[in-house]
Amino acid sequence: MPAIIALLSALFLAFVWGVAAMKWKVFPYRLIHKIESGFDALGKIEDESLPQHTIRSGIEATAPDPVQTFGPAPDDQLILMTGGFDYRRDLCPTHGCIAMVMERDGTVLHTWEADPAAIFTPEMLAAFKGGATPERVYVQGVDLAPDGDLVVTFQGTNIFPYQVGVARFGWDGTVKWAKADSSHHWPTVDARGEVLTPIARLGEKAGKIAGTRQEMKCTYGIVFQEGVQVLAPDGTEIRRFWLDDLVQSSDRQGLAYSVRDDCDPYHVNGVDVVNAAMAARLSAFGVEEDDLVVSLRSSSSIIIMDRDDGTIRRILHGPMVAQHSPKVLPDGDILVFDNMGGHDTKVGTRILFLNPVTGGAKTVFPIDLEGPGGDLDSLEEGSVRASPDGRHILIAETLNGRIIEADAETGETLWIYTSISDIAPALAEKGKTADGPVYALMQTQGADYLSRADFDRFSGQ
Repeated sequence: MPAIIALLSALFLAFVWGVAAMKWKVFPYRLIHKIESGFDALGKIEDESLPQHTIRSGIEATAPDPVQTFGPAPDDQLILMTGGFDYRRDLCPTHGCIAMVMERDGTVLHTWEADPAAIFTPEMLAAFKGGATPERVYVQGVDLAPDGDLVVTFQGTNIFPYQVGVARFGWDGTVKWAKADSSHHWPTVDARGEVLTPIARLGEKAGKIAGTRQEMKCTYGIVFQEGVQVLAPDGTEIRRFWLDDLVQSSDRQGLAYSVRDDCDPYHVNGVDVVNAAMAARLSAFGVEEDDLVVSLRSSSSIIIMDRDDGTIRRILHGPMVAQHSPKVLPDGDILVFDNMGGHDTKVGTRILFLNPVTGGAKTVFPIDLEGPGGDLDSLEEGSVRASPDGRHILIAETLNGRIIEADAETGETLWIYTSISDIAPALAEKGKTADGPVYALMQTQGADYLSRADFDRFSGQ
């Protein structure tokens, strides 16, 4: 009996000490936290046995990148397709096509191919953790500059932090400049040729939320503090803004308070530029042409901020959940890839027109849930772009490897592209030989419109 009492007493004391350790963060709280964080990190390690962005390999296919046509699309517009390393090595045999210009019948008219080691040297990646090498860097987004240069943002697999940088390529694929500056998601090149990208830096996990007295509750790792930068066409930094500073100087602390994850309180995932139509509609809010439209996934909100001093002029939230890729339409509405906010779709993923004055939204796709593309589904990522007249949209369903073109007025699906590449060359480089092609479904990071007139101009025709 004394032994049993002693055992029960020890167990009780251990329980009390455990409660105290978690409540007041005394020993062994830090040790337990590190072990828990380690297991969480292990669960996030991605498989490197296949090329990056492979969704599924060994699929049945007879050729790369099949397309389906369901209705007439604008004849004067080609497709600028985002690719990646090891995409379409039948066309870009050494490293894959990081981007392509194509017809809707699948004919590829122009490609960009690049060696990741020629973009990011080991010295540029020295500050990253996890064995950062150029081979672990991947293409995240692209945009064309007014002169035909391609601006590309890069992220990384199994490296920390995952936000890597941005580079500019000539029409011929020449690397003009590259920066390992923690740019991420999609770049935007405005009419001036200036480059806008989301950026990130690492902050302390302990602290207050946006200067309030509320403690941060970042369970794992270090806090990602995010912002927006503006670069000159030559890559020189013009200015950068950090959201944690802006929400405090603009007295908008609520943007950082009720979020999904205090370790990632803002998660900037898209930037665009206010046009004349939007500026006219929002003049009462002090919004001016060329101000910035910025998507914050963590708070499911879109902000409009002063391009010069960062003052937050307008906050839009409510209809969308964890959205991506805001794009300003010709009439001043905002086109949004809403990942999870739709009650009127099968799984919540939808494309919205967002009214910047009222904050109201209209679902423009999918409308026919049983028709082609009606099963649109991308829990994460995803992007959408509009034709110059705003009447057609290109939707990148990233996690299912499709690009869907739709009529923005009717919601009718016009065209579907499925990203399929032969990854046999990449597998051979990993020591895995195959008899014949190995077709794989690949993620689609984005697609945009390129006029035939601009294509001819860039090509020197």
